[in-house]
Amino acid sequence: MLSRGTSAPDTVAAESSARTYRYHRTYRVPPSLESVLLHLEPGHDAFPEEKTAEELAGRLKELAELLRQRPARAAEAAERLLAAEFKGAHLTSADEAASGSPSLEIFRARGLPSALVLDRATFRGELSALVSGFEGVQTAELLITAIDAETGLAPAARTTVRFDLAGDARGGGRAERLGHWQMRWRRGADGAWRVTEWTALDDLRSRAAGPVFTETTAAALGGNAAFRRQLVPGLDEWAARLDAVFMPRGMGHHGVSVGDYDGDGLDDIYVSQPEGLPNRLFRNKGDGTFEDVTEAAGVGVLDRTSQALFADVDNDGDQDLILLTRTGPMLFRNDGKGHFTRDADAFQFKRGLQGSLTSAAMADYDRDGFLDIYLCAYGYFIGVSEDKAGPPDPYHDALNGSPNVLLHNDGHGRFVEVTDEVGLDVNNDRFSFAAAWGDYDGDGWPDLLVANDFGRKNLYHNEGLVDGKVHFKDVAAAAGVEDYGAGMSAAFVDFDNDGRLDVYTGNMWTAAGQRVTAAPGFKPDAPPEIREIYRRHTRGNSLFRNRGDGTFEDVTLAARAEFGRWAWSSDAFDFDNDGWQDLYVASGMFTRAADEPARDVDSFFWRRVVAESPLTRKPGTAYDDGWRATNRLLVSNGAQAQHERNVLLRNDGHGGFAEVSASAGLDVDQDGRSFAVSDLDLDGDPDLVLMAPRSSPQLRVFRNDLVSGNASLALRLTGTKSNRDAVGARATVETDQLRVTRTVQIGSGFLSQHSKELLFGLGRSQTVRKVTILWPSGLTQEVPGLALNRRVWIEEGSDRVRSEPFRKAGAAAPAAVASTPIAPLPDATWLYQPFPAPDFALRDLDGQDRSLSSLAGRPALLLFWATWAPPSRRALEDLARQGQAFAAAGASVLAIAVDPPSDEAKVRAAAAGLGVPVMVASDEVAGTYSIVNRYLFDRREDLQLPTTFLVDARGAIVKVYRDPMDPAGILADVPRIEATAAERLARAVPFPGTFYASPGERNEFQYGLELSEQGFDAPAVAVFERVAKLDPTAITLYNLGTLYMKRGNPLGARAAFERALEMQPEYAEASNSLGALLAQGGELPAAIERFRAALQTRPDFPDALNNLGFALFQTGQPAQALDLYEKALALQPAFPEALNNLGIFYGRQGDLEQAEGYFRQAVEKRAGYGEAATNLALVLAARGQPDAAVTVLQRLLEENPAFEMGYVTLSRIYLKTGRRREAIQALERLLQRNPTHPLGLQLLREAQSGG
Repeated sequence: MLSRGTSAPDTVAAESSARTYRYHRTYRVPPSLESVLLHLEPGHDAFPEEKTAEELAGRLKELAELLRQRPARAAEAAERLLAAEFKGAHLTSADEAASGSPSLEIFRARGLPSALVLDRATFRGELSALVSGFEGVQTAELLITAIDAETGLAPAARTTVRFDLAGDARGGGRAERLGHWQMRWRRGADGAWRVTEWTALDDLRSRAAGPVFTETTAAALGGNAAFRRQLVPGLDEWAARLDAVFMPRGMGHHGVSVGDYDGDGLDDIYVSQPEGLPNRLFRNKGDGTFEDVTEAAGVGVLDRTSQALFADVDNDGDQDLILLTRTGPMLFRNDGKGHFTRDADAFQFKRGLQGSLTSAAMADYDRDGFLDIYLCAYGYFIGVSEDKAGPPDPYHDALNGSPNVLLHNDGHGRFVEVTDEVGLDVNNDRFSFAAAWGDYDGDGWPDLLVANDFGRKNLYHNEGLVDGKVHFKDVAAAAGVEDYGAGMSAAFVDFDNDGRLDVYTGNMWTAAGQRVTAAPGFKPDAPPEIREIYRRHTRGNSLFRNRGDGTFEDVTLAARAEFGRWAWSSDAFDFDNDGWQDLYVASGMFTRAADEPARDVDSFFWRRVVAESPLTRKPGTAYDDGWRATNRLLVSNGAQAQHERNVLLRNDGHGGFAEVSASAGLDVDQDGRSFAVSDLDLDGDPDLVLMAPRSSPQLRVFRNDLVSGNASLALRLTGTKSNRDAVGARATVETDQLRVTRTVQIGSGFLSQHSKELLFGLGRSQTVRKVTILWPSGLTQEVPGLALNRRVWIEEGSDRVRSEPFRKAGAAAPAAVASTPIAPLPDATWLYQPFPAPDFALRDLDGQDRSLSSLAGRPALLLFWATWAPPSRRALEDLARQGQAFAAAGASVLAIAVDPPSDEAKVRAAAAGLGVPVMVASDEVAGTYSIVNRYLFDRREDLQLPTTFLVDARGAIVKVYRDPMDPAGILADVPRIEATAAERLARAVPFPGTFYASPGERNEFQYGLELSEQGFDAPAVAVFERVAKLDPTAITLYNLGTLYMKRGNPLGARAAFERALEMQPEYAEASNSLGALLAQGGELPAAIERFRAALQTRPDFPDALNNLGFALFQTGQPAQALDLYEKALALQPAFPEALNNLGIFYGRQGDLEQAEGYFRQAVEKRAGYGEAATNLALVLAARGQPDAAVTVLQRLLEENPAFEMGYVTLSRIYLKTGRRREAIQALERLLQRNPTHPLGLQLLREAQSGG
């Protein structure tokens, strides 16, 4: 649906690397997610329209590519797309309403004809006209936002398509055209979809003759080694190189802030980073460039930081710094000379923080002259995990989030929690992303807006003093701003210049969500008002106009302000200085690199997560599984809301907005998260700093170069009785043309802090009549006689006013600089926490048995390589040349080839004469170490070849090396293996900095779970035994018991399940598994008791229903068993075990036809399902179809070669049909895998003897 050109950021770009070789393997889908992931491809659930949408998106992609590659020949699309009977209307109109300015022209079609007067030939001209304003089209985005299937002789559909074309304008500059089409489609006899009708619903075009925003990233920041080495690579790159203990599945939630830390009158930039990478402070030098002063300023914090705020918390005249870190807020006090020192005792909580801090906002809520801070917390979850509260409950109105916190500045250096005292604990149970302070009702007391994911917003009205204390009341519902949605940004703005603060919130605009929530299959049993709330979740951002009576009017659609894609920081600034606040949105979620395989999960998320969400919380539902599946996809190769460009909406001054993102040069395609607005070059217009941490470069600077001719005025306010930063001060500038009001804020949007300078665009104003300031203290101060186009300093209560003219536009811009080479990222990683290397036992090419455990007491190097990966062969040769030196250093070298066993001859040839022990990895060893690599590094990549693990004498991995390898450097690392925790930490991070809290712990639970899911039970047992010893939680013991059960250790399994139930008596899964274990041991009454206990906790537990049914079936109660099987299938239609049990039921009844049908369904639902496949084969053989039975078993053994009874059953069928030789071959295959298999040995003897 999207065709785009690559947009290089300024002249800074990461260099491309040589080909990387990886050991790729197909990972099993956990059985619990099989039924969910069957629906990854659309068309197999209640939303058949999504399959059609996917097919039509392919056709639209053809159109987009044609428009992008050859706009001058756009008419050729008619031949490809239009049906022979096509009829269309004109797509453009000569009747347009013009707005904007000569430097940024905007034209909106007043009326578009709907009459279908054009045939296929004449419609060619419309396609040409569509792109006539472009010299070249770099972006052609065509999104299906609505679809209706139409019945008839041939498949047909009606779609609404949002189009967005952007590129170089004819005659120079940038141009953009966007709007909506309605298109009817018909599938032809050849299977291709073609358009039968095409009309335009709206059309907007814009053109900037010259630059509006010019990216200056390379010139501004490229001179800093810290920028080039740390911030040019995106966090996805760092996630592949830093120990995963530092970056647990980061979402890129790290913001950017501006503030004048050194008091020189220029805003500086502070960048927040994940754990292990230092936050960065860049000083504005005033000439268009910035210098890295992080270490000199003492703010190279290595703790994971989401947001930073510059604020004068002690009113001493300099900017202190507050950081939101993984363990809580941190305060760094400024000594007035540009150096910061942490105040470790600054924050005092009544209870420990719950959830992760996302963002914060500051205000003087009690008007005591000191700034207070409100912290937003978010209870991150990864599906259903061992240490999470679970997914949002319910999705559309979640009330199981983490509480936010208000901290009061006591004026003596301490921030003390007062959340409950002031009434902010009401409705304080949501998933909060952002907050903003603003006095929306003009009573002098700052109110609080909170944007929450998965539901409603909060608007806490500050009631002022109540019984001597300030008190807040949540009035969101009464005020009309609950705004159901995926709230991710909060801002108070005055978009209509009436002097009252309006509300602008960032939510989610999603084409897939709009389609799915409008489909007939979406929650058909839910009340209409609930379905409408879900549709609201897909609508986009919201704009509420302040009526002035304490309530707000939702003007989003009327103002055309909803579009913002997957919106993160969404806020207002007047980019063209016309006096009207425009809206800007940082957009996008998970975009994969161009060379990465990616699977778009947008439709899947709405079909299998949102559509399955219960209206009231029920654990263990398809909704939970949908979340687990989505998150599993996203940490591997999933993409969500990818290539969503940032959005700029220009305010037309008449209550409406027009998108000009591309024309203005701000449609950045980079998974943006936050932005900061500041007049960085002091020329009187707002510049922009953008933070998009996941990709390259993380930080970008855009200079405002629009030549608008508009006037402006900048105010810098200093409080005296009020807080010194004047936060909360409301300034109104009245001119001969306009009356504009702005408020000083700290923290707005999401993860963002804009300049505290108030910059007023004043359009065509000729004079300033007066400036009125309402200070937080209550003082009203008028300042007459100010001139336009100046920067003005005003102190509260003082008549002394200082001003200076703006600098000339472009005066601070340095000459363009050439791209500076980017320093290569590290190819080796010291681990902060040594990681136990899984043991293995392999035979080397000389026939000698080798194992990791046999090397205990001495270090080792484990090289993973392959003959088909040339760099890894070179690494093998290089290590072999250093073999004697490694031996002298006391280190063993083992080379493990991941070639298939059939290529052993190639391995022998490559290793000949090298003198290094070489082994060919078994599937388990190769797979286990591939998973080790995925958990050592957060990017979850497949194992790169070569990779060498340096293992210490205790058998733990301490360092990982990749291509290119330096054997001499590796040799030098051997004597450095033994190290203190502090030494390990210093080695594990690539740049200097300070940790103020210990890094988090590695999540071995998820690692063990992955090993178990992939069938690597031996290493998984070792992991869970280790985890159970350190942290014996119920879920850990449950998983350990499950593994013991699989590996034939019933006593260990029983003990683990019983311990889990002692800790958590209502643990349904543990009861169910214990029941299954008891049933296997013949203790059916006890088993039935456990199954019933599981169902008492979870009545809709399909597995327990199925297991209880089978136990009752075994005790002679088939009718009850049948009822339970059918209940289980009603809850989970694609339930292989229940289908298998139904097959057994009908087989026992002698109904082999029905039995065969259920066995077939079970095999179809789960590939490699051994029990069902063998049962199906036996039924087929009994029905006189031995060849079909053999085919079923052969396929089974291809899919699941470890299922030993498959060989046994296959051999028996061969023997019964006289195919003794093939029976012997099947048994020999079994005994190669398990030489002591008793039944296999017995059958082989019988077959060989002719019995």
